[in-house]
Amino acid sequence: MTLAKSSLLLLLTAAALFLGCLPWLGFLLAHEGGPGYLPTLLLLTGLIVVAGLSCLFGMQLYCRWILKARMLQQPLSGLEQWLHITTFRLALRRQINPPRIAIYPARELNAFALGLRRQHATIVLSEGLVQSLKPAELESVLAHEISHIANGDVQILALLQGVLAIFINLPARSLDYIISRAWPGYSSGGIIYLWTAVLLQLAGGWLASLLIMYFSREREYRADQGAARLVGIKQMHAALRCLDVMTDGARSRQLAAFGLPARLKFRFIQLFNSHPSLHERLRALQTGS
Repeated sequence: MTLAKSSLLLLLTAAALFLGCLPWLGFLLAHEGGPGYLPTLLLLTGLIVVAGLSCLFGMQLYCRWILKARMLQQPLSGLEQWLHITTFRLALRRQINPPRIAIYPARELNAFALGLRRQHATIVLSEGLVQSLKPAELESVLAHEISHIANGDVQILALLQGVLAIFINLPARSLDYIISRAWPGYSSGGIIYLWTAVLLQLAGGWLASLLIMYFSREREYRADQGAARLVGIKQMHAALRCLDVMTDGARSRQLAAFGLPARLKFRFIQLFNSHPSLHERLRALQTGS
């Protein structure tokens, strides 16, 4: 992604976050002191926009400060050298700059990609993943994350989240307009409206989250297909099957937390997952969909 495209991405996200705040700014101007509050509100808006943009960079800080991830700038072991060489080779085949590698101390099996620009990305791996997988399986994981980077999935999801900030506010403002038209004595900004607006925004945020999770799951399928083209479908299939076996116990404990039939539990939980189940990913990989 070029610098111009990265700048456009940031600008659009900032605009989306700003527009999403406009309904509340309008309410405060109308009911909390009029234009005299404008400088304060503009400052507040700027802080909100900065906070929103910081979410795009926040994962980098999260990895370094919370996860305590260590960047492999100078590989210390043979495995770390292998990670660098393999990542370089896979990135070269996808025609992107080799992403940096970071490892954080945790027993969980986890890997994800970071970076606002495709040519300056980072792949973060957990120690549990690195220590548990065989080289061929670990290569498949790296190929999957490199496919995410090459497809621009990190940037696309960030932009989608920013744009959805606009539409979360639309139902509340639309309802306010409709009621004020139909009911002349209606007081916009009253307690009924405020409660209704809060409920609608909560519902809008919930629906937006479902949409983002659905889109994320679809990008996972695409990344699997891209990884299969890099390492071969048999190797990718073997890696997914291995992960499926390793994570089966954790999935069973997760399902046990809900008082629903097993089949319904699984489908309900999947709605809120950013990744499809490994079983579904295996099936999609086999069918090529």
